[in-house]
Amino acid sequence: MTERAVRDSWKHEPLFDPQPIPAPDRVWTDAEMSSMRFGYVPQVMEEKWFMFMEENRLFAYRSWTGFGIYEAAFASTEGGHIIESAVVCGDNNKWRRSSDEEESAFLEKLIVSHLLRQPLTEEQAESNDPFTNWELAVPTLPKKVFYPQTNANREPD
Repeated sequence: MTERAVRDSWKHEPLFDPQPIPAPDRVWTDAEMSSMRFGYVPQVMEEKWFMFMEENRLFAYRSWTGFGIYEAAFASTEGGHIIESAVVCGDNNKWRRSSDEEESAFLEKLIVSHLLRQPLTEEQAESNDPFTNWELAVPTLPKKVFYPQTNANREPD
C-alpha cells in the first residue's frame, strides 16, 4: 500500500454501544507501530475490514457496512507500545459480540493479519473458530490481479 488510510478512505459509522475489553497482552515495536499507522483499505470484496489510525487511536470498521467495531488507544512503554484501552461494539444488530477474552484476541489477530500483514501464530490459528476464519482472510495475490483488464492491457497474440 502506498497511501496511508484515513477516516475518509472508506465509508464508516460511529461505534455504537462501546463496551470495554481487555487490551491484548503484547508490546508492539516501533517498526510495527509504523506499519500499523498505514492502516488498511479493502480493495476487493473478500476483504472484510477497513482500519486506520488517528494519532495513537486505532479504528476498525466492517468494510461492507461501515459499522464501527473496535477502537483501541495505544501508549508508549518500555520497548515499544501497548494498547492501554480497547472497546468493541456492543450493538448486537451490528456485531455479534463474543466474550471479552475472545474479542481481545480477535482484535490482536486483526492487527497482525491486516495491519502487519503477518501470518497468525500456530496458537492464534488454533484458537480460531473454523467457521469464522474468513474474517481474517487477506488475499495474498497482488491486488492488480483483481482489477479489470482491458484489451489495451493485453499482450498481442
